[in-house]
Amino acid sequence: MSITSEELNYLIWRYLQESGHEVAALAMEEETRVLEFEQRFKEHIPVGSLVHLVQKGILYSESELLVGPEGKLRTLGPEERENYKRNFTLVQALEVDKQRYPELVSKGRFELENDVEAKLLAEKEEAGGSGAGGGASGPGGSGTTSGNGSSFIKTLSGRLTVPESYVCEWSPVQEDAVALGGSNATAKIAKVVDWALQDSVELVHPIRGQAGSTEVISLWWSHDGELVLTGTRQGELRLWNKQGKLKNILDSHRSPIVAAKWNDDCTHLLTTDVSNVVILWSTLTGTQLQHFSFTEDESAAAGGTDGPTDTDSMQQQPDSLGIALEWIETDKFVVPGPSGSLLVYTIGDNKPLGRLLGHKSTITALHFNPVTKSLLSASDDDTIKIWKGGNVNPSLDFSPHKKTISSADWLTDDLVVSTGYDGAVKVWSVSQNTSICETNLDSEPIFEASLSPNKEWLAVGTLQGSAIVLDMRNCNSESLKSAYAEYQPDHDGLQVTNIAWNSHSSAFAVSYIDGTTTLLEL
Repeated sequence: MSITSEELNYLIWRYLQESGHEVAALAMEEETRVLEFEQRFKEHIPVGSLVHLVQKGILYSESELLVGPEGKLRTLGPEERENYKRNFTLVQALEVDKQRYPELVSKGRFELENDVEAKLLAEKEEAGGSGAGGGASGPGGSGTTSGNGSSFIKTLSGRLTVPESYVCEWSPVQEDAVALGGSNATAKIAKVVDWALQDSVELVHPIRGQAGSTEVISLWWSHDGELVLTGTRQGELRLWNKQGKLKNILDSHRSPIVAAKWNDDCTHLLTTDVSNVVILWSTLTGTQLQHFSFTEDESAAAGGTDGPTDTDSMQQQPDSLGIALEWIETDKFVVPGPSGSLLVYTIGDNKPLGRLLGHKSTITALHFNPVTKSLLSASDDDTIKIWKGGNVNPSLDFSPHKKTISSADWLTDDLVVSTGYDGAVKVWSVSQNTSICETNLDSEPIFEASLSPNKEWLAVGTLQGSAIVLDMRNCNSESLKSAYAEYQPDHDGLQVTNIAWNSHSSAFAVSYIDGTTTLLEL
């Protein structure tokens, strides 16, 4: 039983071809004999052969641990069986091989001449040792790491997968309460007990329009955890209490809602849709207090309107002005305006108090820091700006990303963390106006990101469905060098559409474009 280097090269080349890495595959064609193998074996080697072969190797490594020195199968307890079933990965298999066959460790001509990190790791292992499957560090303890002092990524496994769930949000005050948006115009509020949904209460909306337009695709809890706002694909909003009783119907939007924001005392609510219509609601009465339509020229849009605009007018505005809203005081709020502007309003006045000019494209993030009285804004123009006090000009302006900024938030009163479609995660110091640390997740676009309530963890979701957790504690270049934990769904290509943490920052939910949600424990 053997495999030659040329055969392995061919399998790697096939994998690159199947994964769409055309440039890397072309480079292998120039330096190896893979095209000769392609002519001879193309019809005999199925798609995914390399991955299948590696999976068999992992299984073989696992079987070595399960068979004792006398050739008898070891008896495993329930916990051990569950651990093998869920946590045995490629990284752990390699670690097992390294311990069983130390001669396979990279030495001599296979060792990089200036591999400082490998030398430091070797010194650390000599000092304290590191065993395979040494258990996860950090909250929760589920998943796999390679032991103490290891830099291996913790593998997260799905604790609960909910089908036909397009969005999930945890209660901000009750650790085990979640709201889930589903199909057939139905959402639900439930408790997560032993990673199963219990005491589920359905939130039923009327079915309108054609099939495929009745999903509940948006959810927001109020700050105090007493109310839940749900929105259908058609734009109808409904307000419920935490027991699932309908409080009010907010039926003025005619397009999917892209953002909603409660003020501090939860008495008022801002919503905006894909047609750039912004509405201010009273949550006590369910009535519409102010209506702004940003579909005409800038001067008309800045003044607001007293009633809904017609459908034809909304369809003339193809581009979204922004997907974020923010309150800067209990009665003052900021909304995206035309041409990348930010408009500041007060409750009851349709004329803006001021305009913040500087961005040139869609606003993707707005966050107000009540301690420093600073407003953070991010845009599709690849810039982040910091606005202070009543100044209409930004006090800080930097461009941390090469592509669209998908998220930005305050990590501390001085530090800002951002993610982008360039696959980068970066942390900036406002006082120093400089980058503190950064990492790049293989240049895979980051579409969603969520900072945990305790601001210790950042969960990001990629175009291919990976959910990656970064450790933001004591943030420095080393802490962001690699991911802390990662979850990979069974099928590739499932774009992450939403990430939400529970109130204790110990678990989070990941929703996918196919309408499924997976709950994960950190």
